[in-house]
This record gives sequence, C-alpha cells and structure tokens, in this order.
Amino acid sequence: MTNPMIRKFTELLKSTDGNFAIMTSLALPVVVIAASLALDTTNAMSMKTRMQNAVDSAALATSTRLSQEENLSIEEARLFAAQFLKGQMEEDMPVFADMSVKPAIVITPFENNGTTVWDVAISMTGTQTASGMARFMGRQDLSVGVIGKSQSASTEAAQGALSMALVLDRSGSMDWDLEGQRKIDVLKTAVGGLISQFETADPNRKYVRLGAASYNSYMTGFQNLHWKPQKTRDFVNALPAQGGTDSTEAFNWALQKVSSNNEDSKHKEKSGEVPEKFIVFMTDGDNNYNSADSSTKLLCDKAKGEGIEVYTVAFAAPTRGKQLLAYCASTAEHFYDANSSAALIAAFESIGKQASKVSSRLTQ
Repeated sequence: MTNPMIRKFTELLKSTDGNFAIMTSLALPVVVIAASLALDTTNAMSMKTRMQNAVDSAALATSTRLSQEENLSIEEARLFAAQFLKGQMEEDMPVFADMSVKPAIVITPFENNGTTVWDVAISMTGTQTASGMARFMGRQDLSVGVIGKSQSASTEAAQGALSMALVLDRSGSMDWDLEGQRKIDVLKTAVGGLISQFETADPNRKYVRLGAASYNSYMTGFQNLHWKPQKTRDFVNALPAQGGTDSTEAFNWALQKVSSNNEDSKHKEKSGEVPEKFIVFMTDGDNNYNSADSSTKLLCDKAKGEGIEVYTVAFAAPTRGKQLLAYCASTAEHFYDANSSAALIAAFESIGKQASKVSSRLTQ
C-alpha cells in the first residue's frame, strides 16, 4: 500500500463525521425494545394488582355469605363467587388489550371445635396481548396469576357489629372533571362499592348501621345511621357539588352519632353486641379557613380518644387538605391519598374490607 493510500485510510479512521447518525442507528432499536419491555412490565403489574383486589373481594364476600346462610350449597356459593368476580373485573377488562381471565374457585368446609369453618380459595390467571415490539420478538401475550383466600366461621358468634358514619366533601371542586368524570360521580361510585360490601356481609341487616354527612362551607346535610344501607346510598347519590369547604360541623355530627349511647342500645336490642365504631372522612380540598382545620382536629382527637377508628381519604387534594386528613387518621395506614378515580374507588373498597373483617378474614 502506497504512502498516500495509507494516509487516506488513517484519516478515514480518525474522522468523526456521521458518528451521531451511526450511534443513533445502533442505539435506537435498543431504546425501542427497552421501552416496549417497560410498557409490558407496567401493564402486567397493573393487571396483577386489579386481579388481586378482585379475588380478595370475591373470596371475602363468599366466605361471609357461607357463614351467614345455612342453606347455601357449595355449588351456589361457587356460582356466587364467579358472578361476584365477573362484576369486579368487568370494569377493568377494557383497560387492557384483549384481556381474558381464567378463575378457579375451591370451597372447603372443615370443623373447628364443633363449628363449621368455610375456606374459600380463588386463583385466577389473566392474559393480555403483548406490545407490538414484544410480538415482533416472538412474545404474543403476558400472563400473571393471583390467589385470594378467606376463611369464615358459620356462627353468629363470629359476627361483629359496627356503626359507621361517612363525612363527605360536596364542595364546588367536587364538580370538577378528573379523567373524564365529575369527581362527585366518582365519589358516589366509590361509596356505592363500600355499601355493597356491607350489604353482602350483613344480608339480614342485623349488625351494620350506616349513615352519612355531606358538607360545604355553608351547609351540612345528613342521613342518620340506619339498618338499611340503601338509605345511605340514596342520600349520597343525590348529592350536588357546590360552595366552599368547612368540615367542622359534619365531622362533629358523625362523632356525636357513632359515640352516642343510643347507638349502643340499638345494637344491643338487635344482636346483643357492642358495636365497633368508624368514621370515614373524605375531602378533595382545603377548608376555607385555618380555624376550620383547628376545630376539626380537636374533634378528630376526641374521636380517637374514644376508640373510634377514623379512616381518611384525600381525593386529588392539595397539601393542606392532605395534612388535615393525615392528622385525623387513626394510624398512617388509615390515611389514603387517592390521586385518581381508580385510587378513590380502591380506597373505599379497602376500608370496606377492613371494617368487614368483623365476620371474615383474608388468609392470603
């Protein structure tokens, strides 16, 4: 090779012209593949979370019903579980690409100290179509599996009585749009889900008393605690959204109702039990005045001092509203920071599950 040729070859090796294009062409497929895998992983985790919530709810509802209906056959209970599960998943199915689920329901009775105990296990496999890049690489779908178990005794001694008052924000900001829905409508759906859990857990309307207060800056409405959950559902479904925010009077109403001797008397007359007591306090904003925060906190202190469990739910709320609710909650686990419609519904569902554990318990 002549010297001029060697010189030109050396210059070519040293040249950086076009390096960006070359590196981009080499890196682009890697970036696309990584993004595709990240999307598939996120979808799989989201699908698993929703499926786990569904099987937990179905197992809990089924074991509770078996414990309370002596004439319910195992086959009828299995059909109930399947229908309950279908209802839980119907809203989630359109979120994922061509999602399908295959549940398996196993119900096993056994004796424990002369008492029939029902063990309900629901396993479910969910499948959805993988992303385009994953399919190009030969992976056609994503599959995840979950299992939920619940155990309940078929005896009224296992049942616990409870009284719960809801304290719900109906201020003007609840009329705002979030993810294509009015926030007040999402709240109605969330409360409806919680009420449905109690209707399932207490079909004979003997142990659960529910009521609700709604508030804005100039009005507090309420539905007194009652054995009929439908009364609370009707009250909540009729709520408008308007005005400013002041939670003091509504929380005070809830405290007075659940802590009253009259409430204890009603339970003793009906079931002979002393009820567990709950307040569920929800807002999507700040109180108009700092003084309202202070007065509400004093009421929260009193409620917790009397042994009332206080759950709080912030619905896409600003910092001060969250701080108030975090303070009022009985523990850190009693505070829910819901920043989406799905999260609000899940929060109320979780509260319903925990309160319903007076009669059944999740074992896995």
